[in-house]
Formats: sequence, structure tokens, C-alpha cells
Amino acid sequence: MNSKEKEEILKNVKRKISISNFVEEEKLDMKKVNNSILKVGAVACCLVVSITGVVFAKEIGNFVKNLFGANTSDGVDTAVNNGYVSDLKTEYQNAEGIEIKIDSILMDDFNFDMNFNVKVSDDYDIDEFEKIDFQDLSVVDETGKIVFDTHTLMEGKTEEELKEEKHYMGTYSFLPQKINENEFKVSLSATGNPEAFPKSKHLKVNLTKIRTYKYIDEERIDKVYEGDWNFEIDVPEEFYNRTTTIYKAKKCNEPGININSIIASVSNTAFKISIPEIKTDKVNYKALREYDGVSIYNMIALQKEYIETSDGKRFETAQRSDGDGGYGLPNDEEKIINYSQTFNLTKYDSTDKVKVHIFTNKGEEIVIELEKE
Repeated sequence: MNSKEKEEILKNVKRKISISNFVEEEKLDMKKVNNSILKVGAVACCLVVSITGVVFAKEIGNFVKNLFGANTSDGVDTAVNNGYVSDLKTEYQNAEGIEIKIDSILMDDFNFDMNFNVKVSDDYDIDEFEKIDFQDLSVVDETGKIVFDTHTLMEGKTEEELKEEKHYMGTYSFLPQKINENEFKVSLSATGNPEAFPKSKHLKVNLTKIRTYKYIDEERIDKVYEGDWNFEIDVPEEFYNRTTTIYKAKKCNEPGININSIIASVSNTAFKISIPEIKTDKVNYKALREYDGVSIYNMIALQKEYIETSDGKRFETAQRSDGDGGYGLPNDEEKIINYSQTFNLTKYDSTDKVKVHIFTNKGEEIVIELEKE
């Protein structure tokens, strides 16, 4: 499978590319990628702007789908449609005919989303920006903490340096959407970070490289536009004063799960649960290691999960990033370790009691009952 086919598969399933996978893909592509760098003279200015209020979705009035791109979860859509989003009034920063401004933002413990509006002069062919990423975007808050940065800013650093500098280690995507013949929107969606996004009050956003790419006869051609686009934005109080509700496990039909070890919480955009260890005979472990002649699907230990609220509503898994869920399978033991999952349930639909349903490759079900603290 060539790199173009990989890209299309990723696009079709609407999954974010993890930093590690993206780096590996680039290593594979380097043998056949032609690069050209277009240096753009930057405007030396830094504009301080203020957020005008969390009103954007409410002003639209109708249900908003994928405001921050198709890679965002249904939970993010729910937050947007409950007004948990901010419309920014930044000014365009211009670097040799490429103008950029930040249009809107959303931030809670589990998701960080930002929309950029980009205008290009007649000197550029807008179709060349059909596939794009902001190669070295960084977002730092008032305490100096890195809220988000792209994988290129980590290249060449040791594991110790990465740990000390506390870079963003989650997954992310940039999705462009053409507006007209000289304007398009770029949506950043970041999720799956091991740590919760901080409760920042002020953000400094810096961008110096825009990379575009296209395929000619299955060969990937990259262009990099260099500039200096800087923004400072005040974060609305609703974002930094946000709360995350904790759930405690009260009951489980699988005795091999220590309910006291379960960690679960719900935010404005998602419900997350983690279980350090699951000892169960409800899984066919033999099928995980060798094809049973029936279905490749049986090699997946946990095949379906959903969360159910006490009023009977069901919410599916987010499935938008490599960090949204997963588990480990030790080679020498019949158990599951480090289980985690993200569901589209948000605080807007949550109830005091919920049930997590997990179905295994033996057609059996694990049910965990949780209650708000």
C-alpha cells in the first residue's frame, strides 16, 4: 500500500494521526518526497486580542456539525451546540500575501480545538492548499506550560528532554476547508493527551511554517511556506473555571475487576474511563493469538462498547484518536491491562447513574455501574 492509499484510508475513517505514526509515515515518505521551501517575509507584530464571549454556537441557532472539522467527536459537537465555544475577534496577521487569524476555540480537559481563517493573495493557487498542516504550531499559556505543539517541534530531542519540557503528547489533525477562491478554514483538533489540558487564562499562539502537499503519479510533493504569525488571546472564564465530574464504580458483573481501581469522569466534551486490570473468562484468549477459522474479528478481545444513562440514552465511543481508547494483552497471562475508553457522553446529557457496557469476542457482556460522587 502506497502513502496515498494510507492517507485516503485515514481520511475515510476520520481518525486522527498519532504523533508517533505520523513521524514513522514521514520517515517512509522521505525517500520519495520532493521538498521546496518558500520563505515568506513575516510581519513583526504581535496583536493582543480578547475573547468576546462564549456565544458563537448560540448565535448560529441550529445544530452545528463538525464546526472544528470532521475529525472531532460527537461530544465536541454537543458542547458546541450548548454554547461551549468562543468566537474570537482577532485581526489577520499578514506574511507576504498569506493572512491568518484565529476564528474560534474550544478547550476542556479532553479536547482542544481551534479554527484558523486563511486568506491568500492572487499570487497563490488556492488549490495547492487542499492538503495542509501547520508544521510547527505551538500554543503556550501564561504559566509557560505547553498546551499544544506539533511533532516537528520535538524532533531531535531525547526522551528525557521531551519529558522535562512536557510537550503535547496526544494526537491531532489539521483539516482545511475551502471557503472561496482565496480563503479557506483550517481546523485543529487535538485529543488523547495523557494529561488533561490545563485551565489556562491566556494563550500565546505561534506559527512559522505551513506545509502543503500533493501527489503526482503517486509521488508526494511538499511545499513549505515560512513566515511568522503570532497571536495572544485571553481565554474565557467558562473554559478555565470548568469542572469535571467524577464517577465512582458501584457494581460490576465481572468479579475479576477491582471496582475501586476504576477511574471515570465526564467533561463538557467526553466521558472517560480507565481500568488498570481486567481478569475475566468472558474473553476467548486463544482466538486473540491465532485465527480461529471463523472470523478475523474474533481476534479483537473487546468488540463493542457503549455507555448508557439512567434515562435509557446510549452514547457510543468517540473513536477519533489513538489516545481515545485501548488496552494491553500480556503474552503470558489471560487478562487485559490498561483498559481505557472515551465515550460521546458529555455533562449536558449525563445522569447521576450510568452503565458502561463492554462486549467481548465470546459474545459475553461486562457491565459496570457508576454513580456521580
